[in-house]
Amino acid sequence: MKRLIWIMMALSMMLTSCGEFFTFEEEPDEWEGVTMHALNDSACIMVGDSLALQCEFLPMNPNGSPVYWMMNESESAKVKNDTLVALAPGKVNLTVLGAAGRLCDTIQVKVIDRWVIEDFSKLNPSDMVIYANIQVDNEPWDDETMIVGAFVREELAGVAIKRQDHGVTYAELRIWAIDDLHVGNVQLRCYDRRSRRLYVSLNDIEFDAYTTLGTLSDLYPININTIYF
Repeated sequence: MKRLIWIMMALSMMLTSCGEFFTFEEEPDEWEGVTMHALNDSACIMVGDSLALQCEFLPMNPNGSPVYWMMNESESAKVKNDTLVALAPGKVNLTVLGAAGRLCDTIQVKVIDRWVIEDFSKLNPSDMVIYANIQVDNEPWDDETMIVGAFVREELAGVAIKRQDHGVTYAELRIWAIDDLHVGNVQLRCYDRRSRRLYVSLNDIEFDAYTTLGTLSDLYPININTIYF
């Protein structure tokens, strides 16, 4: 992430963004020794989700001066009330201006498509089932805030579902064959809505139709612990 400090000799500056005009009229010496840092750099959000845009000043924002967010022209997201709303897959570059236009920072946000699996059982009768104990970044998988998807050749082929049977809580991951080839490695990814991070497992599983990994008494261990974005 790159920080750019604009040193202004004039006492006013006009900024045009999204059809709006802002006039800055603050004394330069109020901001001597102050830095600004935008939060959530390299965040990842899913289509339909939103991300609160925030930044911090060190040591502090001297007079509560507002900040202004701008982004490159993009169909992937929009900014509304200091919030980024995800619309379509892609990457979004954002710039924040503060300190009467004297401080600037940039962040990049990745927008991914929604992971939705329909009932493929009629079109794809062959599937691979994993009864798993899932860890995400060495912590137990929380199905309320984390979505775990299985990808075969970059196509979504299954989503983990929380199950409970005979007192055992586990994840059922049913991976459907996406075509007649029935080949390819399975890459597991986890989208964490809390941290706005996308994790990936580096230990790929070879897809094998009609195969089951793990049992209720011996769950298949899965740890998704590498930040993908």
